[in-house]
Amino acid sequence: MTNNQQRNAMTKVTVALTTYNRSQLLKLSLASVLAQDYPDFRVMVLDNASTDDTETVVRSLAEDDDRVTYIRNETNIGGLGNWNLAIELNTSPYLTILSDDDLMLPGLIGESVRVLDEHPQVGFSFAMVRLIDAAGNSLDLQHTGNISGGLVEGLDFLEQTISWQGCPVYTSSLFFRASALAVVGQFDSPHSKHTFDLTTIYRLAAKFDIFFLARELAQVRLHPGQITETDWRFDRNGPIGVIAEIIDAVAYLLQSDRARDENYRQWLAERFLALHARQSEYTQMALPYMQQTWEERLQLATQEIARLIPPEEAYILVDDGQWQGEAIASAPAIPFLEQDGQYWGAPPDDATAIQELERLQSKGVQFIVFGWSAFWWLDYYSELERYLRSHCRCVLKNTRLVVYGLQP
Repeated sequence: MTNNQQRNAMTKVTVALTTYNRSQLLKLSLASVLAQDYPDFRVMVLDNASTDDTETVVRSLAEDDDRVTYIRNETNIGGLGNWNLAIELNTSPYLTILSDDDLMLPGLIGESVRVLDEHPQVGFSFAMVRLIDAAGNSLDLQHTGNISGGLVEGLDFLEQTISWQGCPVYTSSLFFRASALAVVGQFDSPHSKHTFDLTTIYRLAAKFDIFFLARELAQVRLHPGQITETDWRFDRNGPIGVIAEIIDAVAYLLQSDRARDENYRQWLAERFLALHARQSEYTQMALPYMQQTWEERLQLATQEIARLIPPEEAYILVDDGQWQGEAIASAPAIPFLEQDGQYWGAPPDDATAIQELERLQSKGVQFIVFGWSAFWWLDYYSELERYLRSHCRCVLKNTRLVVYGLQP
């Protein structure tokens, strides 16, 4: 074994930098790693058979920095294969896998090592990221949902995820504990070739706690060549895979001790049905011939409202501003939230929604109608949903409408 091999075997952190034909972006990504002030890490550049000058770029850097190792696949083994290669070649207790178009910010490695050292029950840590464009210009700071910084129980993380109140995990800020990966196994793609990271994240959360570093410690680049653009936004297959992964998270919770409680199992069943309905929505977008069109569903919803609500009786319509009065049947719809009779947008929090609902109740409004385009409200505004279930009667629930009667 060479001195370099011995050093690598003893290194605390391995950064696996996966790349394919992005030598110019790779230079920036690799430079951001080598600028980290943490002293004990190595970088494996896993080249998926690039045809550009990637090898020349990396080898020239490796000549001046023995922390860098270049590994070239003879053929392109795909993203999943390259990530599993990172696991196979890793000899460090901590592993992070960085995409060649993303950047580490100062302190990412040191802060991640600190929390993993301090919390041995944590399977992985992740940090807040800033989204940037192809040129490196700032776009936005990631949305963190209801997760605050610090130690998070893995099952709590899964519960927030299945309720659409969780925090997205950008893998370029994620540090795995290698021993935890050994428990759950290598990356897999049971539902989609581009969601193998989520499969592993949810499997880990089912067995270990996690740690969220609520500091901006990485940058994720959005550009036309990335998978998020080519396989998520344009062909619409990405959301289908993500929903399937989240449904798996419901199963992991069902296998936990928390599921001994009957009410908890009922909640999981409701979440499963809601997620399955959402998956059907995305499937309809990708394969429109499988389900009714938007217009057909809107026509059915309009007919159902007309049968349920007497003519000229005002009701609250929660449609996320998408129906624009088309489904009002013969009754006048009150947009929710509304100002001067116009849709004013979603409420900032549950308290605002409940306050406005009670105000309209006091005026004698008999019904609140949730159209399918706003079903996410019933997930996100959990206190509002709980208020409706405890104070009102659900008079209709199907894949198009959820309707509550507001008066005794």
